[in-house]
Amino acid sequence: MSERGPRAAWYIDSSIALRILLGHSRTAVEWFDAQAEAGSALISSRLLELEMTRVLRREGLGVTAAEAFTAELTLLRVDDALLREAAAIRPHVKSLDALHLASAQRIGPGHVTVVTHDAAMARVADTLGFDVFDPAAEH
Repeated sequence: MSERGPRAAWYIDSSIALRILLGHSRTAVEWFDAQAEAGSALISSRLLELEMTRVLRREGLGVTAAEAFTAELTLLRVDDALLREAAAIRPHVKSLDALHLASAQRIGPGHVTVVTHDAAMARVADTLGFDVFDPAAEH
């Protein structure tokens, strides 16, 4: 569960992306800014766009912030095969988390670190062989 060097690849889920976007975690914002500046690969699923937009609408905020945030990321497609891959993930994790993990699996454990603040997702990601990092955790 350690931070990697400057050419690291990071798969960012919504639990971290929203903390960064909404400024709810200074340490997560600083981590994200440092990774972007270092040229690290910042990756997520197109699912993240939907999740961020829905939260921004719920909070009465402009959705352009989600577009600006995701412009910094490489976004992976959501397709029928991904839905099947997500359904096959064990142990159990919530559906949207399973979609994120299935997306990360397309890159592969050992090639990307899953960045999440969600304890259940972190446990399943670890079970699947991923390194896991939470920049919003108190260090």
